[in-house]
Amino acid sequence: MRSALMLAACLGFCATVDAVAAEYRSALGAYKAKDYPACARLYGQQADRTPPVRGAAYDAACCLALAGEKEAAFARLLATPSDLLRSHVADDADLASLHDDPRWPALLARHRSDMASQMVRRDDALLDELQRRIDNDQNARNQAMQDPANETLATAMGDIDRDNTAWLKAYLTEHGWPGYDVVGRSGSMGFFLLAQHADHDPAFQDQVLVMLQDAVTRKQASGIHLAYLTDRVRLAQGKPQLYGTQFHTVDGKLEPQPIADPGQVEARRAALGMESLDEYTANLQDMHATPKK
Repeated sequence: MRSALMLAACLGFCATVDAVAAEYRSALGAYKAKDYPACARLYGQQADRTPPVRGAAYDAACCLALAGEKEAAFARLLATPSDLLRSHVADDADLASLHDDPRWPALLARHRSDMASQMVRRDDALLDELQRRIDNDQNARNQAMQDPANETLATAMGDIDRDNTAWLKAYLTEHGWPGYDVVGRSGSMGFFLLAQHADHDPAFQDQVLVMLQDAVTRKQASGIHLAYLTDRVRLAQGKPQLYGTQFHTVDGKLEPQPIADPGQVEARRAALGMESLDEYTANLQDMHATPKK
């Protein structure tokens, strides 16, 4: 299902909600409720749009596999380009029911080959260092989330963010944004995560936007990552966001922060392969809702 790093990126800015999810409201809600046929249907609707929601076909396949619909799951996966499969496809427990099928090894081989051919300038040393920093980032945030009142943990997380930002700034100043040909899609996600967590240096985040926009134009970075960082930078500058990725709570209700020209937000989101704002809102509400007792 959805990338753990993207979830971490979301948790970096999404406000929590003190609410009880009586029923699921989204594809993610259906997944959490283990209503896998509904989950597959809802993600399938997103995958079949023009343009499709990025990642929806893969998530639909996961739900189909969990629902016991092996043929339909393979149909989704085999029709999905390798770059739209999640990087952890080989280890995704949601797809475990497909592992004994002879089509599974062929699917993984295709994915590995396509991803390897994309990374024509792969930098293993850079990827190793990036992974070390991502691990530090995630471990610090997981600990802080478990004990949000602990000032020592909060300080440690801030120290890690500053150290990661200093490293990121030095690398980007010399090399610019690393494309898929250097770090692959998972590595690009890692760079995006570190940039998202550089809130203590908004001027640097603004500089990153220019580099990221250039990489997106060259099809070497994710437009969705650009949308998230754009909104984050604009809000830090006191401007309304463009894509509705940043939320806060108003009277206990999760709502997007102000959006420029809100009548066009859906078109802007769809152009980048993002789900609708209503679907995104429902995802966040289901993500943060208190489970039923």
